[in-house]
Amino acid sequence: MARPFNLEVQESAEYLSKSLKNARTALDKERLQMLWWIKTEQVTQHQEVSRRLGRDGSTITG
Repeated sequence: MARPFNLEVQESAEYLSKSLKNARTALDKERLQMLWWIKTEQVTQHQEVSRRLGRDGSTITG
């Protein structure tokens, strides 16, 4: 079983959403998308994030 995130996002969901719309680079968009998913509780495990982003799980925990 995958381990849950022990992470609290300080920014509000609204701030992350606005920042995501204004992000210019793919890396920034990807990071903001991940934070927004965590903040809105759409994902609870790093494996879910890695699957949605199409990345290996080891890159998500870094």
